[in-house]
Amino acid sequence: MSDLKNQQEVEIQRFGKLQKWSFGMGSFAQFFINSAFNTWVFSFYFTAVGLPVYYIILAYVLWTIWNAINDPLIGIISDRTKTRWGRRKPYIMLGTIPVLIIEIILWMPPTGNHVLGFFYLLIMLFCYDTFYTMIALPYDSLFPELYTSVKERAEVNTIKQILATVGLILAFLVPGFFIGELTEMSGYLINGIITSIIVGLSLLFSIKWGVLEREEFKLDYKHEFKFFQGLKYTLKNKGFVLYTIMFFLYEYILLVLATVVPLFGEHILHVESTFETGILLGLMFIVGIITVMIWRKLDVKYGSKNIYAVSMILYFAATLPLLFVDTYISALITVIFMGFGFGGMLYFIYLIIADVIDEDELKTGVRREGAFFGITNFFMRLAMVLSIVTVGIVFSTTGWEEYVKNPGVDVIFGLRLLVVVFPGIALGISLLCLYFYPFPKNRVEEIKSQLIELHQKKKERVQ
Repeated sequence: MSDLKNQQEVEIQRFGKLQKWSFGMGSFAQFFINSAFNTWVFSFYFTAVGLPVYYIILAYVLWTIWNAINDPLIGIISDRTKTRWGRRKPYIMLGTIPVLIIEIILWMPPTGNHVLGFFYLLIMLFCYDTFYTMIALPYDSLFPELYTSVKERAEVNTIKQILATVGLILAFLVPGFFIGELTEMSGYLINGIITSIIVGLSLLFSIKWGVLEREEFKLDYKHEFKFFQGLKYTLKNKGFVLYTIMFFLYEYILLVLATVVPLFGEHILHVESTFETGILLGLMFIVGIITVMIWRKLDVKYGSKNIYAVSMILYFAATLPLLFVDTYISALITVIFMGFGFGGMLYFIYLIIADVIDEDELKTGVRREGAFFGITNFFMRLAMVLSIVTVGIVFSTTGWEEYVKNPGVDVIFGLRLLVVVFPGIALGISLLCLYFYPFPKNRVEEIKSQLIELHQKKKERVQ
């Protein structure tokens, strides 16, 4: 055990603070651009462009079919890539410029024709996802690959979540400076330009100083599995399947909230400014990131599996007042309490998959992060489809379309369902998955001990 601790201490010092914070800037860029995308695309095409809900749902469904091919394919290809820059960095560099351009032209659709608007949205979704995946998936893959000890991962994960949360908050708050009325198209375009500038600078900084690859994994591009064999083997991993369900439901909760909160603020809290509604989600993330240090300490002491369950229970309990609050101040107080539990969910959901990947390396002899994250990224997009379908069904059954024409129709019940009941169901399923998740604290420590020996052998083989 002392040798394990000594080796972990050495690995913690493998990279300096500049590298770790620069790497974390990649998370800032991802969460900023993707959260802005997820939050405003539906509102823009529904309210400003006037595209019917069923057209938007169809575009998202077709997009998901593309994701079923695109995300796993890019993940597995990156696992097998060999270049002078490594397996991951070339894809990040290749995807950056196109995704910044798309973030601008996304808000310039043709108007007056629903069919043209539908195809424009569909093309934008396809292009955005392809190039965004080329950035996000290699970043996600590098995290467990670069940082392999428990303490090191906890440290860098904390940095990642801090910067990711800043990105999320800005994604909710920055548009408030440019988007006045939800039906005004020019504000969305200005917001897209500003978003691209901020994201571009962040990615440049991260690529320059943060995106590195470890020497001992240089030969891990050699895989025994062919594409479909590797995909099948990955999906047979019990721990990964359970994690994927939890990740899918976590993303679903965030996406439902991001879509509904602006409407919740306008129609229940009677808030007129998008900036004020952005503060609601922003405050939850701020409180969440403040509590990350607490969750980190609990994680190291009691293990991720146990404490992740605690965070989900606390979050759901804190959401219950949203079933009856009707003032902005009471909603602000509620989201403060929600933020504590959310901080734990934010911390653990991107951390525990590393244990799945570590165990897989012991079985296969190579790091296959790309294959795992390719599949989880697909389910992240699938979560977006489910969130849009959920919102569409609730709106249709609670009179939302009639409300647009006749504000006298009561849609309050549907909005409350979307912010409390549906996320509560998702959390209940997540807790059930976590109960069967095969990585308690003692199993994680056992895996770390075995990996130290394996990585030493790999390093000797490379040298």
